[in-house]
Amino acid sequence: IKDYLCKALRLIKDMIAAVDLKVNEYEKRQKLMEILNRTENKTCTKLKSGHFFRKQDLMRKERILLHEGLVYWKTATGRFKDTLALLLTDMLLFLQEKDQKYIFAAVDQKPSVISLQKLIVREVANEERGMFLISASSAGPEMYEIHTNSKEDRNSWMRHIQDEEGKMGELDEDRRIAEAKACKIQKCQGAVPYLPL
Repeated sequence: IKDYLCKALRLIKDMIAAVDLKVNEYEKRQKLMEILNRTENKTCTKLKSGHFFRKQDLMRKERILLHEGLVYWKTATGRFKDTLALLLTDMLLFLQEKDQKYIFAAVDQKPSVISLQKLIVREVANEERGMFLISASSAGPEMYEIHTNSKEDRNSWMRHIQDEEGKMGELDEDRRIAEAKACKIQKCQGAVPYLPL
């Protein structure tokens, strides 16, 4: 009987955890929709690759909001711009409020959308609320200095970004391994002569 009770308790805990996860996902989806509804339809930002990123690009179903909050983007002149940062499953982006609407942040002509692939996060020396975001993309490196309200907030952002960047790296590694296996199979197939039955 004790084993059954333990198993039942474990199943109940799993069920509660699953429900909490679904509620959290739903709340994050709702939050993203709220932000998108307040985002100017014509707003866009130029990416490092030269392509333009628009509000419509944010609405892809596979993009999930993971973390969001107010951060301060340090400009080249040393001033701070209030921005709303959104961490999605594949990118980090910055929005600014203008006339009660959101637009893509415009700071130092840098893209306000950063891919999480090859994104390096580092603490700013002697500044417990600051972090550097270093985008090491093939289109060329870009560095951002972002500050938060507290050290805990900064650490939370760094942890969330590193977790997602790690997942992106794992996906890339899985893809690379799969491509290498496919290539090996093709080579083997080409090396084995066809023998008629």
